[in-house]
Amino acid sequence: MSRQGRVRRRPPTLQDVARLAGVSTAVVSYVINDGPRGVAPATRERVLDAIETLGYRPNSSARALRRGATHLIGVLLPDIVNPFHAEFVAALDNAAAARQYSILLATTHHDPEREYSMLANLLDRGIDGLLILTYLYDRRSYTAAADRVPRVMIDESSMGRLSPLVGPDLRQGAELAASHLIGHGHTRIGFVTGALPGGSVDFRRIGWESVLGGHGLTASLVETTEWSRAGGYEGARRLLDRADPPTAIFAGSDLIAVGVLQALHERGLDCPGDIAVISFDGTTESQFSWPPLTTVRHPFEAISTAAVDTLISGDTDVEPRILPMELIVRQSCGCPPSGDGSAREGT
Repeated sequence: MSRQGRVRRRPPTLQDVARLAGVSTAVVSYVINDGPRGVAPATRERVLDAIETLGYRPNSSARALRRGATHLIGVLLPDIVNPFHAEFVAALDNAAAARQYSILLATTHHDPEREYSMLANLLDRGIDGLLILTYLYDRRSYTAAADRVPRVMIDESSMGRLSPLVGPDLRQGAELAASHLIGHGHTRIGFVTGALPGGSVDFRRIGWESVLGGHGLTASLVETTEWSRAGGYEGARRLLDRADPPTAIFAGSDLIAVGVLQALHERGLDCPGDIAVISFDGTTESQFSWPPLTTVRHPFEAISTAAVDTLISGDTDVEPRILPMELIVRQSCGCPPSGDGSAREGT
């Protein structure tokens, strides 16, 4: 191969586009950045044709410096393995893209040092705003660049720690679940939930206890475990080993509920015949368990839209926005399937 054949072709430049289109580089810049000056339609078309012909791609970093914005939103979350986080990320990505923004993810794994390091990394990349979908362990994380980078918390359990906040009404969602089980005639309703970081309030438990107390029922059938399938499995086994096992279980997450179902199957118990189950989150996983899980669904899309809009507005003085949750009725609670055999949905 000749030396000429080994020479790598340089990428096209702004000047190349201007030369091919027969315009100045300033006009090319106006077309790419949609301003600050207008460009005649015919000239604009020539520039766009030249960009396509040459395969020119504007340098995003340089554009960000000129415009004072990157159109990047950082998202800080524990992991992307949990279906709950994965579905939230998908909704946030859609909401951001609809507003010509992109998202950058950083996972903390509940490690304070990693949390602050990942946050600093996002800030170094010039994000225009930060969405926090996790409890913050490192106190520095609450104030890092808070004066210049707006942020929104998507976690009601940390309410009051950071403003503004957009999230689901966890208490209302738990009340929906407990009320529905009581409507099926259950009086011994267990609750399997995950442990929350220090200082966090478990609004799910508050809602569950409130409904049971309002009906004169005991709220003693509680097992606190890990937020995982294995945690749900162990928590359910402990409830089943009690002298007064429950006839229904409210699980604090879909993953916990899947573990609960596994424990029931191992004991030879029918769900919902022997023990009814309702989960929390409403991820796709809940739909494809056996039986399909009745679940309280987070309004992923509405929360994501509100969070992104709040972030872009830069208004840090807004009141917390707590959005209602929805009960998706399937078969694990004891409700019959619809006539076509598929799961029935309701509120």
